[in-house]
Amino acid sequence: MIASTGPTLDPGVTAQLASGQDLLSTWWPFVIAVLAVIGLVTWAITSRRRGRRAWPSVAGAVVVALLAVALGTNAWSGYVPSLASAPRLFMDDAVAATAVTGGVTPVTIHVPGDMNMPTTTTWVYTPPGYDAAAATLYPVLVMIHGSPGQAADWTVGGDLPHTLDVLIANGLIQPMIVVMPEVNGFGWDQLDTECLDSTTGGPQVESYLSDVMIPWVDAHYSTAASWQSRAIGGMSSGAFCAIDQGLRHPDLYGAIVSIEGYGDPGEGGRGALATAAEYDAHSPALYVNTMTFDHQVPVYMGVAGRADAGDRQANEALADDLAKRGQAVQFHTYANGFHTWHTARALLPAALIFASDHLEAGPPA
Repeated sequence: MIASTGPTLDPGVTAQLASGQDLLSTWWPFVIAVLAVIGLVTWAITSRRRGRRAWPSVAGAVVVALLAVALGTNAWSGYVPSLASAPRLFMDDAVAATAVTGGVTPVTIHVPGDMNMPTTTTWVYTPPGYDAAAATLYPVLVMIHGSPGQAADWTVGGDLPHTLDVLIANGLIQPMIVVMPEVNGFGWDQLDTECLDSTTGGPQVESYLSDVMIPWVDAHYSTAASWQSRAIGGMSSGAFCAIDQGLRHPDLYGAIVSIEGYGDPGEGGRGALATAAEYDAHSPALYVNTMTFDHQVPVYMGVAGRADAGDRQANEALADDLAKRGQAVQFHTYANGFHTWHTARALLPAALIFASDHLEAGPPA
């Protein structure tokens, strides 16, 4: 059965979630920068008419104009929601979990050479009070970034650690470990891997996630280490990854979160896969109706109301097909949203609550 909307949050919880953002993700910095450019250009013209040097004002206007472009792009995409989150794009500093806030740690998971992927930073969120020496075993959520993207995207653009802290503190989700890997290949032409095992000589991302990353996380963290206690999610191409990997590996994942996703691997898949048959075999929109489910694989699907109409319709059709196959599906439309991180953050609380509701808490070891 499909639930068409997400949960209604208490206004106090909504206010706490919003505290992870500031004016940086609004249009105000862009407007101020544009006004500054106008002022500098006006000053340059005035200086020239008076026979004074105009180049300092011109140079300043160029610099501020470039800044305005960056601020405008960020206002549109919502990628950096606050000044406090910006340093995470450039710094790999760990934040330890406390009794009331979760920790975020950069880790390095070695990639075997035959997988044709670089070894990069993976970010791991551990919940408040996490103690690796304690007996508690936690459920795990794997969150995949979009393309172009990197592992830090969910800690920055998604404001994921803060959102988890708020939801856990208010008893809306159970404490969980969240793993945020990087799924890019080598070079610009291999950024959009769609989490596939390439058959054209490219990265082996599916094998990396299943055979390397998950065993490493289970070996190094206090995880429940079963499909009943593990989910996979993502945004945009990362959401496609989540659906495809979650449906293809029910032995590993017991729930799926798709935010602004797709029903096929798109252009990235066409570059990574050698044949049309391989492409179809990784297109949930095609293969879901041929699947036999040994157990429930609940799926959350969130879409932007003002994104591409074809993408929305494809998501709706896939949700309907999953429901017809007996899966629990929640479909949530963020009415005024575009395909941006603004929409991802707006949908994330409902997605996390859905995932938590369908993950088993790990018993004491």
